[in-house]
Amino acid sequence: MEPRDKRRTGDYGSMEDPNYQVPTMESIDNSEISEWYRDKTVFLTGGTGFMGKVLVEKLLRSCPVKKIFLLMRPKANNDINQRIDDMLNYKLFDKLKANRPEFFQKLHPVRGDITHEGLGLSEEDEKTLAQEVEVIFHVAATINFQEPIRVAVSMNMLGTKRVVNLAKKMTKLKALVHVSTAYCNCHLQETYEELYPAPIEPGRLIQLTEWFEDDVLENITPQLVSPRPNTYTFTKALAEHILVNDAEGRIPFSIIRPSIVCGAWREPEPGWVDNMYAFTGLLVGMGKGVLRTLYIKQGIKLDFVPVDVPINLMIVAAYNTATKKFATSTNVPIYCCSTGYQQPLTIEGLNDLLKDTVRVIPQEHPIWFPDGSAKTNKTLHTIHLYIANVLPAYIADFFYKILGKKQIAVKMCYRMMKAINALEYFMLRDWTFHNENVQGLWASLSPADRQMFHFNVGDLDWAQYIDRYQRGCKKFILKESTSDEALERAHKNMNKMLWLHRILQFALMYCAWYLVSSDISVTCLSTLFNELIKWFTLYPLENMDDHSSMSSLPALPEEGFINS
Repeated sequence: MEPRDKRRTGDYGSMEDPNYQVPTMESIDNSEISEWYRDKTVFLTGGTGFMGKVLVEKLLRSCPVKKIFLLMRPKANNDINQRIDDMLNYKLFDKLKANRPEFFQKLHPVRGDITHEGLGLSEEDEKTLAQEVEVIFHVAATINFQEPIRVAVSMNMLGTKRVVNLAKKMTKLKALVHVSTAYCNCHLQETYEELYPAPIEPGRLIQLTEWFEDDVLENITPQLVSPRPNTYTFTKALAEHILVNDAEGRIPFSIIRPSIVCGAWREPEPGWVDNMYAFTGLLVGMGKGVLRTLYIKQGIKLDFVPVDVPINLMIVAAYNTATKKFATSTNVPIYCCSTGYQQPLTIEGLNDLLKDTVRVIPQEHPIWFPDGSAKTNKTLHTIHLYIANVLPAYIADFFYKILGKKQIAVKMCYRMMKAINALEYFMLRDWTFHNENVQGLWASLSPADRQMFHFNVGDLDWAQYIDRYQRGCKKFILKESTSDEALERAHKNMNKMLWLHRILQFALMYCAWYLVSSDISVTCLSTLFNELIKWFTLYPLENMDDHSSMSSLPALPEEGFINS
């Protein structure tokens, strides 16, 4: 492995495989999978979400599909056509706009909502989908871990049931790919690519949400989801059972279980990300100097996966569901898309990489020098969090207000804390997600298909990926330049911050020494020490000095303690 500073230089080309290039339309002719998608009609739920946008871009760029129907609901006074225009304004689609803008004519928004009966489709739209769709990607779900059970059931479970009901009406359907999560069985330390027993019969839970009021459901939710930590993992596990019960033997389907999905590894652009969830909050928080403490358990093996890995796997899984070129080891075709089994990364390793990358690829205008430490004690972590994060954020916003600048420190601090709190359960526990089906599917592909739809995490270089992720956070989240000139300016600013940081540390150390060594401090400490001695002494010290007081002590028995 090359020295870390050397690997950081150069462009975004893959250092894991020198021969790898991001697939282009010119390489489609060599791919059997791309050819299989020719003139296919695809139906996609969740197309405006993080994974959905990447899937749309990949299908347009690498698969000569005929149409992509996107289930969309009007939002914030925008109709579905406006929403799709807004979605295409993301930089994710810039290369397609520049090279093949005509591809966007393949996108067809369909008004609907997975929380409504019949997906909220009009009769005309339902008829069109039933007659034309050949591939379904069901990505839509709520990923809010604290979602009320009624909402989680409606979106994750009933939404899946409604998609399956529509799929049964599709006369040309060849494959349905359902996106679940690797953590749907997180109460087990080790899981395989198989369907585990349902924690409750899905129909009974649906009935509970229909019968009970919100306050009753809220009270019984902890007992319902236990031993799972939240409604998300609970309902996603049950959604798998709904799919299998309703679709098995009727609809060709596959289940994809990604772990924590993060910024892009290789495509459409390395580091691409559009939200502050998952480890994006860690990078932004550390880079801005806001996050200065991290609560960890030593030796924990983390599991998060770049977004382009499950997207490529989904596209290949749909093809394999239809062609059956590769047979999974279980009756239910499940693919666990994770990294910990093939390319493990410990929490200590991640902490070192994060601290390294935010200094080598610094962010512009940090609130303070990015420094801090990982702690294994929850109390110390909490104290440090409020002293070194929350309080300074309020102070920073106070000065921003005086200077007439935008007050962002407190908002960023709490956004970062929210993102980290959502991850805490998953960062403090160790899982082993076996992925033999994924590895077997990868082994079955031709070289051209591997090049076009790369999902082998065995090639992943964590150090380089975290660097790309940091660049992506700068470019797409913080809207900062990643040019050499901009990085040089950021480094100079970072050096100034370092000097201020060291001066402040020295000043605090001097103040602490002065307070401890002053006469007043010595007197106070002596008094405190004497008082503590009195509290922990059975008899007052002054009585012990008066020999006459010994007569007041209770007499010892004539015989020894042993004899008695």
